[in-house]
Amino acid sequence: MQDVELPKKKNNLKTKLLPSLFMLLGGSVALVIGLIQHFPITELLLVVFFALLIFAILGTIVKSVVDGFNMSMNYMDYFEDNGDLVEKGNNKDNF
Repeated sequence: MQDVELPKKKNNLKTKLLPSLFMLLGGSVALVIGLIQHFPITELLLVVFFALLIFAILGTIVKSVVDGFNMSMNYMDYFEDNGDLVEKGNNKDNF
C-alpha cells in the first residue's frame, strides 16, 4: 500500500490586502461625497479619517471571517484514498 501525504490546512487565499482595499474604497467614496457637498477642508479631513478608520476595522473583520471559513473547510472531501484529486459537482458527461 502506498503511503500518501495528505494536504495540511493552510490559508491559501490572498486575503492580506482586504483591509487596504476596504480602506481605499471607503476613503475615496467619503472624499468624493465630501467634495460634492462642499465640506470645509478640516471637516473633510475628519470625515475621510473616520471613514478610513471604520473601513479598516470592517476590512479586518471581513478578512478574519474569510480566513476562518477557509481554515475550517475540510479539504479531505476532495481527495480519494490514494491521494488523487476528485472533481465535485454536476458532471453531465458521466453516463
